[in-house]
Amino acid sequence: MLTLDTDSLHFKQNVAQTYADLVYGGKWFTPLRESLEAFMEKVSAFTTGTVRLALYKGNIVIAGRKSPYSLYLKDLASFGASSYDHADATGFINLYGLPAMVASLVHGKK
Repeated sequence: MLTLDTDSLHFKQNVAQTYADLVYGGKWFTPLRESLEAFMEKVSAFTTGTVRLALYKGNIVIAGRKSPYSLYLKDLASFGASSYDHADATGFINLYGLPAMVASLVHGKK
């Protein structure tokens, strides 16, 4: 979660389930399993770092994570003083919502 963008993380989670199903079904030597393996290697290329765990009464909790390839930048994630211009969100929202607006126009909704 620390080194992958959202789209890659979600797709990786889906691939992981398919990969597990193939292995469980004894399909280790299939082209699909090999292709999924190649994807996992590529998407995990920058997945490295350290994880701090807290152990308490049989439970494990992630207490911290650190990676030289972390996509979390405190300056951009902050709602306080940062280099992020909040006015940029308007353009993003308009662009991201464009398919929904077009569908609404095509289907006769205002």
